[in-house]
Amino acid sequence: MLKFKYLFLVSLLFSVASLSAQRVMIAKEPPKNHDTEYGMNRKHYSHGFLGLHFIIGPSENSGADIHYGRSRSIEYGYRYKRRFNDTFSIGSEIIARRHAFHIKQTENKEVPDNIIKDSEKLVFLDAGLGLFKRVNFGQRGNYIGRFLDVGAYASWVFHTRHVYFLEEGGLRTRVRVTGMNYPAGFAYGLNARLGLNNLVIKASYQMSDHFKDSSGFPELPKYSIGLEIGLHPF
Repeated sequence: MLKFKYLFLVSLLFSVASLSAQRVMIAKEPPKNHDTEYGMNRKHYSHGFLGLHFIIGPSENSGADIHYGRSRSIEYGYRYKRRFNDTFSIGSEIIARRHAFHIKQTENKEVPDNIIKDSEKLVFLDAGLGLFKRVNFGQRGNYIGRFLDVGAYASWVFHTRHVYFLEEGGLRTRVRVTGMNYPAGFAYGLNARLGLNNLVIKASYQMSDHFKDSSGFPELPKYSIGLEIGLHPF
């Protein structure tokens, strides 16, 4: 009987010691840290965006006059931002754009020819990369907040089409021409953005020409301004 009691006590002590050791090991584990480096106002952040911009500014001469308001650019892209402190960040972006220039039908028209039509437009599709520097200002939290971006972009113009309508004898005909040899193959320029959370006012200037020098065409307007929506939480 005594041997049994001793064996029972020894077994009980080992069990208690084992449980104590397990409790100590659990206590030594560091608490989980829910704060990460990814977030709207943290070290790394990325999000999509959509933009609608109206083409403004003068053309080179009356031979490339456009209808303002109808001539516009639609953008879609994805942006990455690397934050260094509460004020400064840098970033990069992938952009796809569609520019539509609605050409005025005047007797001085030269782009892309001098034939008067019922209506006419040139559409440029391009895709490329951009870099920017961001300055944040105002109160800061884990949200985008107020900012000013200044950046540059370069893109490949992978498709251009000439679309026009002719009306004759009560019939309206739509003509779509592709494969022209006069558009420039690449575009590059500067832009600036002033933003508050998801809503951004963006202005751009295309430094490159729309047409090759060999075309002899006067240049279309190179400025645009409009709104951009950040596809991220408010």
